[in-house]
Amino acid sequence: MYVEHLRLQRSFAFCRVWGSHEEHDLHIHDCLEIGILLKNDLEYRFGDQTYEGKPGDIFLCRPFVPHWSYAQKDQPFECILLLFTPGILRKIPDGSKLLAPFYERNLPCRIPFDSSHAKHIKTSAEKAMEAQESGEEAWVTRQFMSFIDILLHVHDFVRKQAACRPGQSSTAIAEMVGHMLDNYQKPVDLETAASLIGLSRTAFYKEFGMLTGLTPNEFLNRLRVQHAMDLLRSTAENMTDIAYESGFQSLSTFNKRFKKYTGVSPREYLLKSYHPRRQEDGRDGPATAPRGKARSKYPDG
Repeated sequence: MYVEHLRLQRSFAFCRVWGSHEEHDLHIHDCLEIGILLKNDLEYRFGDQTYEGKPGDIFLCRPFVPHWSYAQKDQPFECILLLFTPGILRKIPDGSKLLAPFYERNLPCRIPFDSSHAKHIKTSAEKAMEAQESGEEAWVTRQFMSFIDILLHVHDFVRKQAACRPGQSSTAIAEMVGHMLDNYQKPVDLETAASLIGLSRTAFYKEFGMLTGLTPNEFLNRLRVQHAMDLLRSTAENMTDIAYESGFQSLSTFNKRFKKYTGVSPREYLLKSYHPRRQEDGRDGPATAPRGKARSKYPDG
């Protein structure tokens, strides 16, 4: 397994990807990922789980979770990847509600092709790619509209699935996840958070872990590291400003947490992954496809 340092020129990107039959280590990255399988079957490995994908299936990936897609022998697959960071939704009404499913431990990895939600997502993704590849006027805006439509369908599918499963964590914990998604750049008092929803510290940590698979502190730190990675990719701010803007209270804590989740220091990440203020010019792709997963039709550079 290795950490992938993706390069995005903005906080969301669609790219067309092809994959061939080859063994490959799982990788992790900070972006949230939605894969739309267009052609041929594939095997999708997500942590210690394996899924068989059919054309039209939608695959969902949480940030910092090992995963990879493998083609069948002599049957290269084609898919559209949607990569995005949490910051893109901070100013969108109910943006935290659209993000929340990706931070829940029980996020379904696959939306089956025969689901109405999968069909809508596939149509929106194809429209987004067509707008980019044909150079339609305002294609970035058109892609953003498709992006929001896709997230709405993911949200609705996940919530319907959750309603069918007994023993889910309380609505109050889910709302606290949304609160953290909205406020991770600020100091968050977890003791106060627990008391606000009527839970002891022990009960709060237990229920939070049941929903997300993380402690509240780990959850906040991951969000802050994601935000810092986004700033390193897209701005020319100095390290101290990035640390504080991401919610860390000291540069030393920022460096320690960043290396824990990415395997490199912020400065090393900057050197490996960052292209300063690169100008977008029409149909140039906004992302580099993950290493080894066949290049995007519009590779970076």
